[in-house]
Amino acid sequence: MSENTVADIEENKKNGAEDSEEPGISDAEVGEEETEEDTSAELEALREKYLRLSADFDNYKKRLAKEKQEILDFGNAHRLKELLFVLDNIERAIELSEESHGEKTDFVAFLDGIKIVHAQFLAGLENFGVTGIDSGEGTVFDPSYHEAVYKEHSETYESGTIISEVQKGYLLNGRLLRPSMVSVSQGPEKTPEKDSEEEAD
Repeated sequence: MSENTVADIEENKKNGAEDSEEPGISDAEVGEEETEEDTSAELEALREKYLRLSADFDNYKKRLAKEKQEILDFGNAHRLKELLFVLDNIERAIELSEESHGEKTDFVAFLDGIKIVHAQFLAGLENFGVTGIDSGEGTVFDPSYHEAVYKEHSETYESGTIISEVQKGYLLNGRLLRPSMVSVSQGPEKTPEKDSEEEAD
C-alpha cells in the first residue's frame, strides 16, 4: 500500500469524524414536533365539535320556543270549539227574535232555549276545569272562597251564614278563579229589650 493511499484513508476517517460531530435534529426534537402537531389537531377537532354542539343547542332552543308558543296559541283550540256551539245557539236565538218582527213570542219556549244554552256553556267551562263554588243560601261563609258585599241581620240564619248569592264564584282546577260575592248574616238584630234581658240574666 502506498503512502498516498494510507494518507488518503486517514484523511477520510478524520473528515467522517468531523461530520458526525456536526449538530443535527435529535430523536427527542422530532418527537416533540410530532406531539405539538397531534395536540393542534386534537384542539381543532374539539373546537369543531364545540361549534357543532353550540349550533345544535341553539337550534333546539329555537324549536322549543316555537313549540311553546304554539301550545300557548293553539293548545285550547279543541276546547274552544265546544264554546262555539254555545255561540251558535245564541246567534240562532237572536235571529229568531229578529224574524218575529216584534211579535209576541212564546216566553216558555224562549226560556227553555236560554236554559239549554246555559247548560251547554257550563259544560264547556267544565272541560276547561272551571267549576262553580257552592255559595247557596244557608252555606257557611268561607273567606277563602266568598267575598261579603253585604252584611245584614237575620232572624233565620246565624251570624256567618250566607243569606244570598250576589255573583257566582268559580274555581279553575281546584284553585280560586273568582270568589263568590255574597250577602252574609250578622245574626238577629239586638233590640233594647233583649239587651236589658241579657243584662238582667
